[in-house]
Amino acid sequence: MEKQIEIFQGLSSAIQLNPKDWYRWFSSVKPEPEKFQLPGEWETKCEDAMKKLIVLRCFRPDRVRFAMINFVNAYFRSSEFTTSKSTSIQEIYEESKPWTPIIFIMAPGVDPTENLKRFADEMKIKPISISLGQGQGERAKSILKKCSQDGLWCFLSNCHLSVNLLPELENIMDEVFEDDNYQDEFRIFMSATPVPGFPISLLQRSVKSAQEPPRGIKANMMRMYENMGKSFTRCEKDMEFRKAVYGLVWFHSILIERKKFKSLGWNISYSFNDSDYSVSEDILAIYMGRFKEGVKNPDFEAQTPINWQAVHYLIAMANYGGRITDNQDRKLIGVYVSEIFNDDLVAIDKWRPPGTEEYAYSYSIEEANVKSPE
Repeated sequence: MEKQIEIFQGLSSAIQLNPKDWYRWFSSVKPEPEKFQLPGEWETKCEDAMKKLIVLRCFRPDRVRFAMINFVNAYFRSSEFTTSKSTSIQEIYEESKPWTPIIFIMAPGVDPTENLKRFADEMKIKPISISLGQGQGERAKSILKKCSQDGLWCFLSNCHLSVNLLPELENIMDEVFEDDNYQDEFRIFMSATPVPGFPISLLQRSVKSAQEPPRGIKANMMRMYENMGKSFTRCEKDMEFRKAVYGLVWFHSILIERKKFKSLGWNISYSFNDSDYSVSEDILAIYMGRFKEGVKNPDFEAQTPINWQAVHYLIAMANYGGRITDNQDRKLIGVYVSEIFNDDLVAIDKWRPPGTEEYAYSYSIEEANVKSPE
C-alpha cells in the first residue's frame, strides 16, 4: 500500500515506533475503530473518510461494512440508502393490473398469507386461496376461471410444489385475457420459494416481491407494524394490549435476528414465521378481552388480572415452542416471554427501567390519548 499510494508512505514505520497507540486503536471497543481517531499524525493525514476506510480495511476487515454504512450516511446525510425497507402489499397492488400476476418470492420466516387477507379485508375484496400440490390442479384451474369472471382475488400459494402445473395455469390466463372475460377487480396472487423449472414467461409478465425479513431488529419491528393494517384489534384492556403487542413485535424480531448468529443464536435453526406472530397476537387479544363483531365480550371480566402464566405457556411452549426441539433453546425462549409479558411492564401506566429513578424520563404522548375511539 505504501508503494502504490503516496499518502501512506511511512505508515509501517509509524506502527513500529508507536505500537501501543496503534494496538489501542486496533482493539478499541467503544468507540469502534471506524469511529476512533487514528494515532498520531495519521488522523490529520487521512483527513477524509475514504482514506480512513483504506487503513481500516488493512487492519480490521470485519469493521469495513459498518464503516461503509457510516460513510454513505454521512455523504448523503441520510440513512435512506443503508436501511432496508419492505414493500407493502398496497404498493405492489397499485402497480399491478388484472393481467399482471403478483408473485411473492418467499424466504424462511415470512408468510404473506395473513397480510394479503388483511389487505383484502381493507379493500373489501374476497380472496379465494388454494395451496397447490398433488391433486389440486383441476380445482386451481376452476378457481382461476371463477375469480376472473366474478372480479375476485385468486391466491395460488406454494406454487413451487406444482411447477409442472404452472404452464397450464398460464395458458388459462392467456385465454381469459384474450377473450376479455374478466373484471377490473380481478387479481392473481402467487407465492413460491425459489425453485428450478419455474416458467420464465410467467416471471417476466409478473410483479415480483421478495418476501424476506429485513436486517436488524428495528427494521424487523417496522415491517411487523406496517403489516398490521390500519387499526389495532379492539380489546377491552386496550392500553395493556398495545403494550403487549409492542413486546410481541420485539420478541418476534429478536427470535428472527438470533438466527443470523447460527449456533450462537440457536443450537438448532428454526423456521419462525409471521404465522407464529399472528397466532400469538390472537392469544394476547383473547386474554385481554377481544371484541366480538365490534362489541365487548360479555363473558370477559375486566377486573380479573391477566393470566400471564397461560400466556407464557401458549406463546413460548405451544406456539413458537412447538418448533423448538432443543431443551436449552426452549429455556431461552421461556426467559424471553417471562421478561417481556408481565404486569411490571404492561399493566403500569408509565414504565421506567429499574434503577433509573434519578433520570428524568418523559413520555411525548399521554397513553390515555392514544386509545382507539369507542
